Formats: sequence, C-alpha cells, structure tokens
Amino acid sequence: MANQGWWQGLAGAVHAVADLFLPPAMHQPGFEENQLLRARAFIRVTLLILGGLIVLYIRWALTDGPMDPVSLTWAAYALLLLGNLILVRLTGRFHEVTVANNLLGLTMITALLVQTGGMHSALMPLFLVGVATTGNFGGMRSILIFLGGFAGVLTGVYLWQLQQPDVPADIHARFGFLATAVLLAVLANLSAQSARTKTRHMLRGARDAAIRGRRNAEEARQASERTLAALRAAQAQMLLQEKMASLGGMVAGVAHEVNTPVGLAVTGASQLRVETQRTAALVADGKLRRAEFDDYLSTVEELAALIERNAQRAAELIQSFKDVAVDQSSDARRPFDLKPYVQEVLASLSLHTRAARHKVMLDIEEDITLDGYPGAIAQILTNLVINSVMHGYPDDRPGTISLQASALPDDKVRITYRDDGDGIPPNLWSRIFEPFFTTRRGSGGSGLGLHLLYSIVTVRLGGTVTVGAAPGGGAEFVLTLPRRAPESDIDVSQ
Repeated sequence: MANQGWWQGLAGAVHAVADLFLPPAMHQPGFEENQLLRARAFIRVTLLILGGLIVLYIRWALTDGPMDPVSLTWAAYALLLLGNLILVRLTGRFHEVTVANNLLGLTMITALLVQTGGMHSALMPLFLVGVATTGNFGGMRSILIFLGGFAGVLTGVYLWQLQQPDVPADIHARFGFLATAVLLAVLANLSAQSARTKTRHMLRGARDAAIRGRRNAEEARQASERTLAALRAAQAQMLLQEKMASLGGMVAGVAHEVNTPVGLAVTGASQLRVETQRTAALVADGKLRRAEFDDYLSTVEELAALIERNAQRAAELIQSFKDVAVDQSSDARRPFDLKPYVQEVLASLSLHTRAARHKVMLDIEEDITLDGYPGAIAQILTNLVINSVMHGYPDDRPGTISLQASALPDDKVRITYRDDGDGIPPNLWSRIFEPFFTTRRGSGGSGLGLHLLYSIVTVRLGGTVTVGAAPGGGAEFVLTLPRRAPESDIDVSQ
C-alpha cells in the first residue's frame, strides 16, 4: 500500500507539472478531449526526456567536468527541450515548435557524435533510441523530417570520419549496420503512425455511426409514440361506432409490430455506445490491442446493420399504418392503387393472422387504380379478415386466406375473398348481412360487421357483394366495385 501511494503521488506530481505547460485555451471547459489527452502525453514524455538529459549532464559533469564539451552539449539540449515546453505553453503550436526543436537537437547530436568518436561513439545507442521514439510525436510529415534528419546526421558523421587520418577498419560495416537500423526504424515509425491514424479515423467513424444510430432510434421511437398516442385518442371514439371498432384491433397489432424493431434498434444503439466508450478508454490509456480492436470493428458493423435494419422496418410499419388509419378515420376521397393499398391494410392486420398461424395469399393485378374512398376498402378488408379469424376456425387450426382482384369491363373491379375455414351454411347466406345477425353473440359478436361491410359496398362504393362457398370448403365473398365511386355524403355507420 505504501509503494502504491508513493507511485500515485509521483504520477499526480507529473500530471500537475504537465498541466503547467498546457496552453491556456486547453484549460477552458469543453475543450476537445482527444487533443487534450495527446497534448498531456506529449508534455509528459518531453518532461521525462528532459529529466534524462539532466541526469546525463550530471553524470558527464562529475566525470569530465561541467565545462566539458559533451557535458555542455547535454545541458544545451536540456535547455532546448525546456524552451520547447515554454514556447508550446505560450503559443499552443505543438507541431511547429517541436519541428524546430528537433532540427536544433539534430545539430547538437551531430556535435556529440563528433566529440565522442563518430561511428564508434558510446552515445550511438542513445542516438538509435532517439530514432526509434521519434514516431510517437507529430504526423507523417514530422516523422519524415525527423528521421530524414537522423539519416543526414549519420551520413554526415560517417563522411567526416572518412576524412580523418586514422579511419577505423570496420567503419564501413558499422555505417551499413547503423544505416539499416535507421531505415528499419523509419519504416516501423511510418507503419505505426499510419496504423494510429487509421485507428483514430475508424473510431471517429464508429462514434459518428453510434450517434446516428441513437438519433435514428430516438426518431423512430418518438414517431411510434406519436402514432400510438393518436391511436389511443381514436379508441375512445371507436367504442361508439362499429365502423371504427376494427381500427381498435389494428392498434395492438401495430404497437406490437413497431415495438419489436424499435426495441431492437434502441438496444443496439445502447450496446454500441457501451462498446465505443470501452474502446475509447483503451485507446486513451494506450492499452488497445489489435485483437480487441478487430472485435470492436466486427461488433460495430453488426450493431450498425441491426440499428439501420430495424429503424427502417419501424418507419415502414408506421407509415403504412398511418396511411390506413387516416383513410379509415377520415374516409377522405382520393385516387389510389389497389394492390399496394391492400398490402398495407393486411400488414396492419398481420398480428391477428400470425397469432392464429393463418397464411395470407394475394393475387391482385397490377395497375388497378380506384377513385374513391380507401378508408372504405380498409374497413371491408378488416371486417372480412376479423370475421374469418373469429368464426371460420373455431378449432384454432391454421388456415389459408386468399384475396384476388382483377379488372372487369365497363370500368369495374372484382375482388374475391376466400378462406378455407368451416364456411357459412347456405341457409344463412340470405341473413348474414342483416343488422345484429350473429352466430356467436355469447362470444363477443355484435352482428354489425358484415352489415357494415354490405352498407359500405352497396351505398358508399356503389357496388355489389355476394356470399357463397369457396372451392374446397370455406367462405367466399365476391365484391364488384366501380373504378370510380359515386359522390355520396351518406354515413353508412348509422
């Protein structure tokens, strides 16, 4: 515990000293976090290097004297780094100050190598350490400037030493070895910098994708809440009229259909945020491993696809239901294409058919356009489907519901609806359209569903409807409608 407290105290002291050299703008609230972390890391490493230079100066000063050329060079280098930190504090220009500082430092390194033996200098390992660590600062251009300078220093010292009287026999081999080491360091630093740059770009892209995913999920959630609020308000009125009763059945179906993709999208966005925060923390601490980063990218791709797919599905469901709900509640007149509109209505009823495991099959000709009341068509289809689900399959077995539509001469359209349930006995065919006639009064049937259907078809739409037995068993309803409905202000729900 004592060692841990000592280490934490030292780290806190380094942190406090590093903050003294931060530009004033970086102390302001709301400054970009990534830039602040990089600036602090740069200052801390520079302080550590400065401390090492001071130690080297003291060592040479004790052995060779404080005024020895090598000792003075170490002292000058330390002062240069201190000036670098002061200029960064005053100007906030990390890149330019660091480039200038390193170019001056290269001059001092050249003097040190000349003073201590050239290619055979005992400082050559420190020179190579400087080469290897240069890539931790600046961008690609800075690295190329620094490492190019190191290569120039090495070549210059080599050429200088060749002009001296006593040229070591192994100078060429030593130069070749050192040049290869510098080249490898250059390649390693460039590769590391490129990887860091790509990592930052990918993390930024992942963060933006997470933000967009959360925004899309929130918009979809708000849209569904607005739609559900409108539907709840409509339910109070639906209790008064059988015409609107079927819309109440659609509310639960749409709520169920919309909540599933919205819930998945919100869950995916939340998980994406957690993964991004965890990875960002690893990057900030310098602990991000390649395997963890690969796992993060794979997770981001899966979650982004999940969010996009479910947000789009929720938007489609909401739009489809909104169109049907508005038509059915307002009963406004307008031209519409029959096939896509029927698909929207059946989609809003899918909860009822899927819950009973029924299959719905469509066979509608393309380009059948009606000029009339789409809300009336929605009411007809809703009553037929609910009637089949409630009355056609008392044993709860799964069945098949089919709907066909084709164009007829004289601008008319035939719509044929069938199920393969128990069907309707022939002796009841003449009565099923009568008001309040039902065979399931004790089970919630009001007897108004088919009567309302008959009134809509004959009065509102100016067509005809017949009932019969479907081929192979079940009920069949055949509707013949004009493409253009008659003008009428009659309320068929009365």
